[in-house]
Amino acid sequence: AESMESLANAFVLAMIGIFALLVFIFNSILKPFIILTTIPLGLLGFSIAFYLHDKPVSFLALIGVIGLAGMIVNSGIVLISYIDEVKKKGSENLDVILKNASVTRFKPVLVTSLTTISGLFPTAYGLGGTDPMLVPMTLAMAWGLTTGTILTLVWVPCAYRILEDFLLFSDNMVEMINKICNR
Repeated sequence: AESMESLANAFVLAMIGIFALLVFIFNSILKPFIILTTIPLGLLGFSIAFYLHDKPVSFLALIGVIGLAGMIVNSGIVLISYIDEVKKKGSENLDVILKNASVTRFKPVLVTSLTTISGLFPTAYGLGGTDPMLVPMTLAMAWGLTTGTILTLVWVPCAYRILEDFLLFSDNMVEMINKICNR
């Protein structure tokens, strides 16, 4: 119980650290939230892997989840950075940028993730030797990163559009309230 509590604290601290770093990088509070929402996408793969392999979720598997949280956000960072970069140029409509984001950044996102995944799968499946203590951790990371990467390519542009629509809606509401109050 004490170990699980310390692991939960480590996860919370990891999330705070990732969020703070992303706020610094993007100079925004809202875009890091989009990136942090990719973590549950990785947890889906983690859950599927442990179900399919009929493995119990161990302490080391949860350490793998913490590591996964740090890896899975990389794909979101690549996509958001690209969207912001193209958006600053102002040459294209946001919808066009979002439609092209996953296609244009597909290869960099995939290669980045595949290199990590290909390093994890041999340990996860005991190819070339096995260490029973490391299998749950690498299994969690490999499967979480696999599904998380694929789903991130779909989710991040959608979430970015939702965020932009929300900001536009809130700006319009503030403007409308100001007009009403100034009458």
